[in-house]
Amino acid sequence: MNRLILFSITGLALCLELAAAPSPNLENSPHRFEVTAMHGRPAPDWDVTDWHNTTPLPIESLKGKIIVLDFWATHCAACLAAVPAKNELAKKLAARGVVLLGICLRDGGDKLASTIERHGIRYPVALDANGLTAKRFHVDSYPDYYVIDRAGRLRWGDIDNRDLEKAVDILLAETN
Repeated sequence: MNRLILFSITGLALCLELAAAPSPNLENSPHRFEVTAMHGRPAPDWDVTDWHNTTPLPIESLKGKIIVLDFWATHCAACLAAVPAKNELAKKLAARGVVLLGICLRDGGDKLASTIERHGIRYPVALDANGLTAKRFHVDSYPDYYVIDRAGRLRWGDIDNRDLEKAVDILLAETN
């Protein structure tokens, strides 16, 4: 009986500690359960093509870095309006060892190069030509932000857009 009580108290303490850990607000999306189930697990690999502003960046090449995935679309007005702020954010984050990677969804992907040029996108961007990457991450809206920690684990998916920097700051504060 004492062991059961001790086990219960230990379990409760662990749950309270995890609940108290800082975290960004997450969007309440239709795929919230599936996305949350991925938290803390190795991030899915991306299957993208048509790289811009960089050489190809396979996930393995970014181990040890914090990665922000920005799922967006060429026809998304909110995504395009956010480009100047994302250019500044990418520059600021790069100085801290964080990679912002834009993943353009396949719908409108034929306009990717012209959209990058017209809107002055300066951070790395690639095309999810077959839609597999968005499917693996359960992307359901744009822009959608996912943050991968230095160990390659998806820490948070479908982050509230206003809390993106908070998520990065939390990971930067962690020791390697």
